[in-house]
Amino acid sequence: MLGKPLSTLLAGALAVLLVSSALYLTGLGDVPFYTKGEPREGLVVWEMAHGASHVLPLRNGTEIPSKPPFFHWLALLTTHLRGTVDELGMRLPSALLAIGAVFATYLFGATTGRIRSGWLAAVALMFSFEWLRAARVARVDMTLTFFLCAALLCFAIMQRSGVTRTRLWIFYASLAAATLGKGPVGIALPAFVILAFAFTSPLDPALAGPAAGWLDRTVARARHTLATVRSLRPLPGLGAVLLVVGGWYVAAWVIGGNDFFVKHVLKENLFRVIDPEALETGHEHGPLYMLPNFVVGALPWSLLVPAIAWWLWRMRPLDATTRYLVVWFLGTIFFYSIPASKRSVYILPAYPAGALLLGLVMGPGPEGEAPRRLAGWALSISAALLAVAGLLILIVALGLPVESIVGPLLQPKDLQGLHAALVALREQRLLVFGAALAMLAGAAVTWREALGAHWLRASVGFTVALLALYAGVVAPVERGVADSRTLRPFMVEVRARTDGAELGFLCTFDYGAVFYSQRHIRELLEEDACRDVARRDAAIGATTTPRYVLMGEDEALRLGDRVDVLLLSEGTGPQGRQRMALTTPRREAAQPES
Repeated sequence: MLGKPLSTLLAGALAVLLVSSALYLTGLGDVPFYTKGEPREGLVVWEMAHGASHVLPLRNGTEIPSKPPFFHWLALLTTHLRGTVDELGMRLPSALLAIGAVFATYLFGATTGRIRSGWLAAVALMFSFEWLRAARVARVDMTLTFFLCAALLCFAIMQRSGVTRTRLWIFYASLAAATLGKGPVGIALPAFVILAFAFTSPLDPALAGPAAGWLDRTVARARHTLATVRSLRPLPGLGAVLLVVGGWYVAAWVIGGNDFFVKHVLKENLFRVIDPEALETGHEHGPLYMLPNFVVGALPWSLLVPAIAWWLWRMRPLDATTRYLVVWFLGTIFFYSIPASKRSVYILPAYPAGALLLGLVMGPGPEGEAPRRLAGWALSISAALLAVAGLLILIVALGLPVESIVGPLLQPKDLQGLHAALVALREQRLLVFGAALAMLAGAAVTWREALGAHWLRASVGFTVALLALYAGVVAPVERGVADSRTLRPFMVEVRARTDGAELGFLCTFDYGAVFYSQRHIRELLEEDACRDVARRDAAIGATTTPRYVLMGEDEALRLGDRVDVLLLSEGTGPQGRQRMALTTPRREAAQPES
């Protein structure tokens, strides 16, 4: 009896590892940096690898990084092991940590519920749009999410099986790593979830009866919460975390001084919560911003939320583990809804809890014809949407003029992206055609099995369709868009043309250009000063201006015969707006008239 479940558990674990590895690792280094965020983090690692401080390296030699360095330390390790600082080494930490989180989610679901519960949870997590996107980029978000997930899963295990020294070590080490990954939220979010879970736990019937007043119940809840906190031995545990994390903050403050304090304490934390516009932190949104973003980010599985919620309501009273997952999921979304500054990627730590709820509910398939039918229809709708997408991709593969239909509805930036995507798809017609057929086949299986409430078989069909979508469509599209916007080939040519001479930026700045230049590039003017035409003209004619200057194509056209344009990029930059020019100022033309 024990051998068969163990072999099935291991087989499921192997399947999860294979699918998630194929999804997150395949072609990971093929796409050049083409957005603002990835090379911005890559520059921190490049500085470390070229002799800068490992505590507080300065981007481009002047700019304090926005986040603590744990992600950058991991990326530095992968670059050392590979011997080069490139896109693959920068993205590997996110991909490997995403695989680790999916694997841990599977194991928790499979050992807490049924083995198919773990499989359903893992599939739901690994294919969620927001999760997959974060798993394949060189950003800090997956590092934070992995260690938050580790800490919150460890607490769940301690609640089920008891507190041990090893589990406490894992719990507090995860808190420290999460905090060094993205700041105080690494402690604040788990604390919020654990306190909310403890405070909302069912009371002893003697204290919860009709004779007990609200004050008695509140006191009882407070005592239970305090007992839960004490069981975690917070004084030595949090003391060790604060010692490690505080050591980095103090060392970075000593190096960076007031600029570090303003950026990391005020801008990245305090004012993101209370007033993003005060220090121009950005991303200000209303309190309900996170809910629709979860619906979009968790597609296609978010369509099952109504059925899962209905089932959970019918299952009351919930067991402690399921109730904890509900608090983890809702608490994370509520926690990130409080600050004024919000991004959809912030609620990634809620995704493992949501996936586990889906797996634990649909794995055994609780009774109830209405919610079962609702879940079946939700999966069927998802299958229908995949089938429609497959048909559209077939149309693209056949070369029909999609641009003439969709083009008038798009902005210039989106139109540029659409054109690059269509070119990429048409260059690989056979791959795209095969992917479309696999999507249609997977959607057909999902539709048939979902209506019969065969969730496991439906998930296999869904997995086939989604793998085909990402491997045969999304990956070529991303490479096509990246190739149309990246400055990598341009900066390789710039390095050859300039032969190590000093470079300057005039009224433009691009982290990707700095990363691929493999040197520092001086900004000739502050951003605000670029609004003054006279100061821009003076900067290009100053005696301290480098021999080679990078600027936007429109700026080079405005300057006319005051500069010689040596090279124009094919890539149009992160926003897809304009090409970059390598110029050299004409000194004689820059002299003022007598």
